[in-house]
Amino acid sequence: MAQNYVIMARKNLLKPDEAPKYYAVARSGKKVSVKEVCKRITERSSYSKGELEGCIGEFLLEIVNVLEEGNIVQMGDLGNFRMSLKTGTPTATEKEFKAYCIEKGKVLFHPGSDLQKLCKAMDFTLYKSDNKSDSKEDEPLPDGGGSDPDDGESPDPTL
Repeated sequence: MAQNYVIMARKNLLKPDEAPKYYAVARSGKKVSVKEVCKRITERSSYSKGELEGCIGEFLLEIVNVLEEGNIVQMGDLGNFRMSLKTGTPTATEKEFKAYCIEKGKVLFHPGSDLQKLCKAMDFTLYKSDNKSDSKEDEPLPDGGGSDPDDGESPDPTL
């Protein structure tokens, strides 16, 4: 199946006088819950929905525990989870640096071979809505179109 995308104009904030350039932005369909994923797996395996939901819940709890210990979670071909830090106040010397200089922590995910293969083999299709109304409340936002600027892929304005 092909990945849908929309085309969005984005300005370079470092060069506000330049005309915006157009970029492809992935358009997600619906959100699929853990319950729905478990239901799909149940239909093709001998696991019950409750067993799967319980295992996933415990697995996610253990991922948090491993990350809190300062370790990297390796999930085979799926990929790795690790912690990253954002320094809010850099200092001139190492001695001046204190923990309060760190603004926040963040979990990074690095895809493994299965997801990398998926990305390389993906086809792309321009999304065209059948509904031409002005209301966009019912349409899911394209990936990267949410309120968190750290989500999604945005062009590097320095390029």
